[in-house]
Amino acid sequence: MENLDYFLDKYEAKPLDTDKYKNSYVGWALEFFIDETEILNPYLNITLRLDLKDAQKNYQDNFQNQYSTFTSFLTWKLLQALKKHTPFWWRFIQEKEKWYQINNPPLYFIIAVGGEARYGEFIINNATKLGWLEFSQLYKNGKDSVLVNPVLTSDRKYAYRLGQYIANLPDLDFLGFSMHTSRNSTQSFFYFGKRTYDEIQKRLTVPLAIKFHHSNIDLFMIELLVKDYQIELCKGE
Repeated sequence: MENLDYFLDKYEAKPLDTDKYKNSYVGWALEFFIDETEILNPYLNITLRLDLKDAQKNYQDNFQNQYSTFTSFLTWKLLQALKKHTPFWWRFIQEKEKWYQINNPPLYFIIAVGGEARYGEFIINNATKLGWLEFSQLYKNGKDSVLVNPVLTSDRKYAYRLGQYIANLPDLDFLGFSMHTSRNSTQSFFYFGKRTYDEIQKRLTVPLAIKFHHSNIDLFMIELLVKDYQIELCKGE
């Protein structure tokens, strides 16, 4: 419990006032979908194909720098969109038997490194509070470090549980992707796939797989997030 309390404080977690959602769908879902006696599988998966034509131009014209990649741009912009939808950062903490809102979640990022290690991970603290230049530099440092030495991070347990999970599979052009997780994980997961260019339609697209816990997120929330994400991708800093 001591380590949990440390990371709840580090990530600025505050107990969620669930009373204000009583007698509403939100309040019902917060209770129903974490009750193992009521529902076998509380998770939903959806894979979308995002149009990146305007996003790529925005990146090249306004965001590209010596540290950045298009993937780091997509990731930073996703975090900006998520900031507008706080239910994505609600977590049910079983040890406390209550819901929390994580106000400063770290980025927990998974990348394919190949070889015997297969995958690596890095964590960016304060990720949602960073400006683009600082974020792109930290992202590059994290990625470069993992490619050289893909060891698991010491903070991974709570960064995974309380942070924002985003991953990239740059060589896999999937149509659907269903992720597994533990029963007590109420965070959402985002996986980018291989970007492809359609010569006929003249547009760049990428698959984005999303896994979410139905207690705090639903398809309406996904719809709102995707709309805001598409807007963010075309905005300046």
